[in-house]
Amino acid sequence: MTLLGPIVADHSQQAKSGEGFGKSAFTIDWDLRQATCPRGKTSTPARTLRIKGHEYLQFRFAKADCLACPDRHPCTASATRPRSIALLPRPLHEIQVQNRLDQQTEQWQRRYAIRAGIEATLSQTVRSNGLRRTRYRGLAKTHVQHVLTAIACNLTRTADWIAETPRGRTRSSRFHTLCTAAAG
Repeated sequence: MTLLGPIVADHSQQAKSGEGFGKSAFTIDWDLRQATCPRGKTSTPARTLRIKGHEYLQFRFAKADCLACPDRHPCTASATRPRSIALLPRPLHEIQVQNRLDQQTEQWQRRYAIRAGIEATLSQTVRSNGLRRTRYRGLAKTHVQHVLTAIACNLTRTADWIAETPRGRTRSSRFHTLCTAAAG
């Protein structure tokens, strides 16, 4: 079984702004538990920390190295502290990096489009048929309710297809509406 879903991009301030060095710019020596910055400076050995219940490795650089660095301003927002990066442990980090690369491919996007269609079906059954709530107690009765809800969803879609009911238009943002009104 493969979990298919998008992984958020590097959300560090440097990666978001496009300036400085995102986490991917650092070279990691997993055996020594050290990171090397793009300027060649090496971090202290990583320490383990927990962030929101997840284990991370924090790589901290020496204050003297960071204060003297010509790329200090785009690399860190702190005026006094050195740069540090937090990464998942090696096996998870490598999976994360690979998944970020994979989600840029056309094949991954085609596979994810299937999931998006399923998500739309689930959203429809939750909104129109109350799928999140069960009227019954017990797994067998709840299963019957889910089957009947799926049948109702399929019948509704079949009736709309036979009647050639037009699909609802995707809503436009206020900004998009303003732009199209100004252009026209």
